[in-house]
Amino acid sequence: MSKKLSVEIVSPEHEVWSGEGDMVIAKTVEGEIGIQPGHVPVMALLAHDAVVRVLGARETGEVRAAAHGGFISVSDGGRVSILAETAELAEEIDVERARTAFESAGGSGDTVALGRARSRLRAAGEEVT
Repeated sequence: MSKKLSVEIVSPEHEVWSGEGDMVIAKTVEGEIGIQPGHVPVMALLAHDAVVRVLGARETGEVRAAAHGGFISVSDGGRVSILAETAELAEEIDVERARTAFESAGGSGDTVALGRARSRLRAAGEEVT
């Protein structure tokens, strides 16, 4: 049996998701990072339009979450913590509301709101630029 990562996605309000997975992919301010068992310890800032993916999660095969701000931390023992300012699982995202927020933020020039709306849409499986 192959080793799994222990993953938690949390925001200040609550634990969004926790479980095991084979790989974590997240967008940081320096680009996308992929974490597999045996990865060296690292800490990185999450981008404001991040999507976090946990591949090989037992219950669904893949967990997707929109995560805004915060950081990702990887410890020696294969523990991955995503500590986000705000985070939502893909299945909890109201796509129509996110699409409206995306259009509104694009017109206003609010880059933070635009990034949050973009990540929510991407986590829900929508194609956006």
